[in-house]
Amino acid sequence: MRHLATALLAAAFSAAAWADTTLVFDLDLRAEIAAGRFDPARDRIGLRGGAAPLSWDRPLLASPAGSAGRYTLRLTLPDDAAGGQPLAYKFRIERGAGQDMSDGWEPGRNHAVLLSGGEVRVTRAFGPPASDAPIVRTGRIEQLGTVSSKHVRPREVQVWLPPGYEAQPQARYPVLYLHDGQNVFDAQAAGAEWQVDEAAQQGVLAGRLRAFIVVAVASTGTRTLDYTPSPMGPPTDRQGGGVAAYGRFLAEELKPQIDARFRTRPGPADTTIGGSSFGGIASLWLALHRPETFGSALVVSPSVWWDDGWVLRDVAATSPQPRPRLWVDMGAQEGEQAVQLARALEQALRRRGWPADQLRFVEDPRGSHDEASWARRVPAMLDFLYGSAQ
Repeated sequence: MRHLATALLAAAFSAAAWADTTLVFDLDLRAEIAAGRFDPARDRIGLRGGAAPLSWDRPLLASPAGSAGRYTLRLTLPDDAAGGQPLAYKFRIERGAGQDMSDGWEPGRNHAVLLSGGEVRVTRAFGPPASDAPIVRTGRIEQLGTVSSKHVRPREVQVWLPPGYEAQPQARYPVLYLHDGQNVFDAQAAGAEWQVDEAAQQGVLAGRLRAFIVVAVASTGTRTLDYTPSPMGPPTDRQGGGVAAYGRFLAEELKPQIDARFRTRPGPADTTIGGSSFGGIASLWLALHRPETFGSALVVSPSVWWDDGWVLRDVAATSPQPRPRLWVDMGAQEGEQAVQLARALEQALRRRGWPADQLRFVEDPRGSHDEASWARRVPAMLDFLYGSAQ
């Protein structure tokens, strides 16, 4: 099943019909040199981003260009490298071994550049604020505003309603809850988005997908706490371990409001939880430990490494009945360790008895750890959940 799904994804993501874009960056670091934040004799300037040959884990290094303080970098990417969205990127001052991963980055949000074919030149200084990403939304999306909780910080919630929702007042719909909801429908927060509204609208109108509702639940400054299942770190600086409280918010506070306000099908068989990275392991935990609420989960690029593979130990010790339907995936460009851990998660679930029709495992050969990569996989995820052939 893994190899079939991987082959299908590779075919779907083929760039054969696309042209290439050559990006040329001309970067001015004179202000950083004058402020003592960049030493040309010691430091390098690296470009990191979300599509191969770029990576968030390792830099492509720029070269000095002419006058002191100016650097240049040229690279070529297929136009669909970012899934049709602007390519998210940042420059970082690279100081060598021992540098803290949080050090040296341009401040603020990721920058973005549209891959449009031919040569695209970006000329700017290091560190200016990123331009606002365009807001593109499809279909009917209701803003519920800030939803309060006794268990977690209040957070923004948005709801996408399927085509025909108003025209069919007797119809009721399954519901997909997604973490990091600020990135689900538009790119304003992260510079790229999941494009769930576009994929859902197109699939429902084409008859490929059964109609469903999407609830996008924003994350907050307590994201690590909310989405992780166990505390991690030294005793004086423990982090994480709050997913049970977050689950109470979703199941006991938010879901009753959604079911009361919208025409949902509220049972677990029609309720899915989904997210990426920490949101991936949160979704798996919720499907395993709150099966009375969530009957399926999208476990996207999960952070299986958390707390020395706590997730793998939890799967080995947990056997909910009935078993939730699970989509588990990983991008090949997320690193060999991430891929190996995702495979170990698939194997652990198989050993616990997940049958083939209840577990879909996908490796995306082009996938990085970013919204554009996840957006490319969203149509396949929705087919798994709501495909008319299901």
